[in-house]
Amino acid sequence: MDAANLRDRAREDRLRRLRQLRKEFFEVPLFENKYTVQQIIGEGASGVVCSAVDNETGELVAVKRVSRGFDKIPVSVRILRELKFLRLLRSHQNIVEIKDILMPGSTRDFNDVFVVFELMPTDLNHVLRSKTELSELHIKYFMYQLLRGLYFLHTAGVFHRDLKPNNILINNQCALRICDFGLARAAFDDEPDMVYWTDYVATRWYRAPELIMTHFTKYSTAIDIWSAGCIFAEMLGKGKPLFPGKDGYDQLQLMTSVIGSPSDEAISKVQSARVREHFQMLPRKRRMPFTQIFPNADPEACDLLEKLLDFDPARRPTAGEALAHPYFKAFYEPGNEPMGKPIDQNEFAFERKKLTPESMRLLFLEEIMLYHPEHSREFFQDTRHGEFELPSQADVFASAMRSVQEGIAQRKTTSMPKAKFKPISEAYKAKREKMRQAEAEQEAAGAKDERVPMGSSASWYGPSRPRGRASPY
Repeated sequence: MDAANLRDRAREDRLRRLRQLRKEFFEVPLFENKYTVQQIIGEGASGVVCSAVDNETGELVAVKRVSRGFDKIPVSVRILRELKFLRLLRSHQNIVEIKDILMPGSTRDFNDVFVVFELMPTDLNHVLRSKTELSELHIKYFMYQLLRGLYFLHTAGVFHRDLKPNNILINNQCALRICDFGLARAAFDDEPDMVYWTDYVATRWYRAPELIMTHFTKYSTAIDIWSAGCIFAEMLGKGKPLFPGKDGYDQLQLMTSVIGSPSDEAISKVQSARVREHFQMLPRKRRMPFTQIFPNADPEACDLLEKLLDFDPARRPTAGEALAHPYFKAFYEPGNEPMGKPIDQNEFAFERKKLTPESMRLLFLEEIMLYHPEHSREFFQDTRHGEFELPSQADVFASAMRSVQEGIAQRKTTSMPKAKFKPISEAYKAKREKMRQAEAEQEAAGAKDERVPMGSSASWYGPSRPRGRASPY
């Protein structure tokens, strides 16, 4: 069989698989469902993502079905942690928004969770790998929004810890959303973290040097700032990663070849004696100017990048300090950037309990009911039993409910000065439309509503690794 026939067969198998996924997506019993599947846009280890239409409003959304979510407690905890972070942080424009979590048909033995997100057509990874070339103004606008989102996170005491282009969503208005909070932590979670930063949970290329040098680390906002710097460099480099290391040591070698050898002061802060000795044995390297690496970039962009990618985490600027850099003078308005409210420790008290699939179901039900308060009494009367004490007492539930209501109100009233961004948005939309037309011309015959749109990964919805062809979710 020749290559063309093999490709055709693979395509037919894929379309058949997508049709089946689409047909079965909402087969699980639900208390109520107002969404109709449009197309499957992603499939990962933890579930399937589809675009759907709200039958009441006509709005397009993305729905993630987390399958068998209670089989493994660590996975359940990570998913619930992300749902809580996204609820508590939903008031900011640069954080992806959960619109709804569908109520299960059975409260006692449900295994699937359906989360409704705002629909974002693509992510930064796909944009960087596509034929769309970002202008200097696009890059500045995306970095401004990214740092604006980080400023909100960090002032709320939240560290993302897994920033990379796949986890930055973009729409045709050039609006940017940070997503995938499965590895996020709050500042009060100060216990030493035995983090094994695999390529699956945190791509090495965007990983701060202090994470590479030791598996035992106390995280800080500086980790996110380093990742933002790597993303910035990739945009300036027209999609070429700055530090595409093959392993940890290769990664450090690439870093020192660009930003120079770390100072003695920075080396002294490294916890691993073996890594300290390694650096002391290496020949000293000088920093390569970013104006030389990116000769066509704005000198102020290179100056900011040099500050973001400092080997010593203590010397990196905060997100607020980075926003105040002259590079953003056209966008930044001092005192006008929203700050996050500190995260309530009680929201994550469940992580200190011994958890079972039954107790996790109750915790998920509590979170789901925050989006359906009118049904909360009947649901909790049906599920309460003495083996596990629900934390959703009246005052706690009311406090969590306020976080939803305040987030919705704040998101509607807090906006960026749109007049400044209109030229960026129009230019970006024109480029995206031209690219879509070119892709459509090359697309082989097939049902439009069964085609997976071009994009990147489905991993931002939670702990999932995309399979097969990439998608925006």
